Amino acid sequence: MKTVNLQYLEANLQNIATKIEILHIADFCQLIEKHHIKEVFLLEREDSFAIAYHNFLLTISRSGYKNLEDYRIAVLNNFEQAIDYYEAQSLNIKTNESYQLMKNCGVQDPELFKIMESKNFMEGYNRFVDYLKENKNTTLSFKNPHELYTFAKENHFETFDQFFESFQNGFTNLLDHSIAKERGFSLASEYNEALEKGFKDYEIYKEAKDLGIESINEYEKKYHLENDDENCIHDQKVLLLLLNKIDQGKKVSFNKLKSLFEEELKHYSNSNHEFPSWFKVTLKDDDSLIEFLTKNEKAIKIGDYDSDGEFFEIKPLNDRNVVIDASNVAHNSQGSGDSKPHLQNIITMVKFLKKKGFTEIVVIADASLRHKVDDNEKLEELENETTYIVAPAETSADTFLLSMVKSKHCLLISNDTFREYKMKDTWLAANIDYFRLTFMITQDGVIMPELEKQKG
Repeated sequence: MKTVNLQYLEANLQNIATKIEILHIADFCQLIEKHHIKEVFLLEREDSFAIAYHNFLLTISRSGYKNLEDYRIAVLNNFEQAIDYYEAQSLNIKTNESYQLMKNCGVQDPELFKIMESKNFMEGYNRFVDYLKENKNTTLSFKNPHELYTFAKENHFETFDQFFESFQNGFTNLLDHSIAKERGFSLASEYNEALEKGFKDYEIYKEAKDLGIESINEYEKKYHLENDDENCIHDQKVLLLLLNKIDQGKKVSFNKLKSLFEEELKHYSNSNHEFPSWFKVTLKDDDSLIEFLTKNEKAIKIGDYDSDGEFFEIKPLNDRNVVIDASNVAHNSQGSGDSKPHLQNIITMVKFLKKKGFTEIVVIADASLRHKVDDNEKLEELENETTYIVAPAETSADTFLLSMVKSKHCLLISNDTFREYKMKDTWLAANIDYFRLTFMITQDGVIMPELEKQKG
């Protein structure tokens, strides 16, 4: 239907035999094309377009349109009123559906409208409204697509689909959703609950929830007590840790020890003095406590219980197992004027400890240490003196050293304060310094203040 090259003539209607009004613009345009009509009359009084056809005058109401082409395009694009069509044209909007959406979306900027449409906020708004009708557990609502788009953009969402996926999972901010997904969370409800309880990882949160654990602090207490010990009896582990912290040679009355033990147990109970369901308790009275002190192998190694005097005496440190931080000891020479690490330092330390009465000594070294020392030929001598363990490549020996201290409560020979580990591990922060023995290696031998009370 070609209507773009027509000539429009202004005219007044006088006398004519027959005037026929055409109802549909498509039919009117087809007649023009079929009969190769070139002129169209503009009848101002009747506000009509008209064409002469034989002895008839065919007319159609102008309905506010400037020309037939506008009229035809408007009808094809479902515009009901010319005023809407021309306003849409000025905004570069093609269809009535898009025009109505724009009117209802609360924005007059055509460029912004295009952006919203390209990111599916126009169509998506109806999906969002329908979703809210079925899911009334949110206070979030928007009057129009523009409000929805503005909210989404302020919360870092790029598209409606991106926003809607997050919203259905309970998130209203893309950054929060992204962080949650990185940590393994799908639902905002679980993520927020986990954060409130101090959990940052979904797997740990889920494990804790299944165990009825209420907070990350409680989870860490359980983890540090058990430390890969499946047969751990928790109150016994608490008592052993307490005994390890008491100074060597000290005598503690049974009542004092029991009081100290009760104070330590409070860290694991709630405000009602109840232990969590996972916490195993065996030392429920004086008899069970005394039996543990006199028969448990680990307790006997730490000290002796005198039933007559009703006290527990802590044995000298040399009855304990000891682990040596090889790299730290190798680097700690005083007065040699050499900054290189030496295996001889470790050999000197092992011999010193043996002289002090220690029998169970383990040395743990980084894989790289043997490449740094200038006396690598002494490795065989060191291996003959004691148990020498090399950590896997690219893994710090500190990890294994600290793990042994936590699991076996052995002494640790090192001048390293392990500050970075304390910041990440609450058990280490609270306890490692009770097990760590500091030292100096001079030309005259080893100086270790904690062992000065011992003979030998």
